[in-house]
Amino acid sequence: MVALLILMVALDPVIQRGDSLFAALKYEEALKEYQKAYEKDNNNYEILWRLSMTYLNIGEGLDDHKERTTYFDKALDFANKATEVNPEGDWGWTYVAAVNGRIALSKGGKEKVKYAMIIKEAVNKALKLNPNNDLANFIWGSYNFEAATLNPVLRSFAKTLFGEVPQGTIEDAEKYIKKAIELNPGRIQYHYELARIYEYQKKTEQAKTVLSKAVRLKPQTREDIKYRELARKMLEKLEKK
Repeated sequence: MVALLILMVALDPVIQRGDSLFAALKYEEALKEYQKAYEKDNNNYEILWRLSMTYLNIGEGLDDHKERTTYFDKALDFANKATEVNPEGDWGWTYVAAVNGRIALSKGGKEKVKYAMIIKEAVNKALKLNPNNDLANFIWGSYNFEAATLNPVLRSFAKTLFGEVPQGTIEDAEKYIKKAIELNPGRIQYHYELARIYEYQKKTEQAKTVLSKAVRLKPQTREDIKYRELARKMLEKLEKK
């Protein structure tokens, strides 16, 4: 995705500066540039989804719950507006899914099921519009993994409340995460998630191979720094088995 930002052409120079800063992990500085562009044109799809992306990424690094929630709320507002301005744009729907997925992490099991329904709809819209969106493939792979391993109590709750249960298979989880890696091989988070899937399947050697590669990669995002450390710890654990 970072490569996509850099390669974008015919954009406002302010957006291009924001893209360069975002790729350099200078999110706060990037946000200022995107906000300048937004002040000039508050219905520009390219600005809206980038604002969502940036608020989400900054929020993920905040420790204060209230402050983090504020950033996630802004990220969701901009993602939703992006889909209103351009329903045919895959990145708006991708960030609707991504932000809701991040919010769901702080919720209890029953609330997570509610968010799962929102994520499923948004990410499938994104993939229908662009099957080669790496982040959308990653989200759908992760969704399948979580749905496939959902505990029976939550399955019963989902059936009662929504009339359906989040469906997913380990095979699809692996398939879509692998595609995300194929599309963006430098994203550490994607490799870590694939290793989790292999560990669940008790494919220890395959998990170790993926993790060994992950720990050598340069972080594409600030979150990747965290996932590289998680990959290192997971690799150490598996090597002791």
